[in-house]
Amino acid sequence: MEGFPRICKRDGSVLDFDATRISRAIAKAGAVTAEFDENTARRLCLKVLALLPVAASDAVPTLEEVQDLVEEVLLASPFRKTAKAYILYRDQHAKLREIREGRASRKVGFRKLRPGACATRG
Repeated sequence: MEGFPRICKRDGSVLDFDATRISRAIAKAGAVTAEFDENTARRLCLKVLALLPVAASDAVPTLEEVQDLVEEVLLASPFRKTAKAYILYRDQHAKLREIREGRASRKVGFRKLRPGACATRG
């Protein structure tokens, strides 16, 4: 699966883009709800990849932009239980990150990255 050459992580680091990670995340969500298999996950991933050039705010998309698109694609699909599970999973992990980052900032003066600020954008 082709995609962008790079992706910006939450910490601002920029890594090689790997579309199979999107497909795996969608497949895991589909497996949890038993609504679809890996082939359907790949088709949904292709929809995400098709929308990404329009939705990305920069030449290097952020992880959040990709995950937002996965949510949109799942919500537009007939797989409503999977969409809900994916959204709840993201929300739970966002709360866990906030807790971890709060602890880290007290210990080492951790500075949270501004949304849209990547270490080597462009």
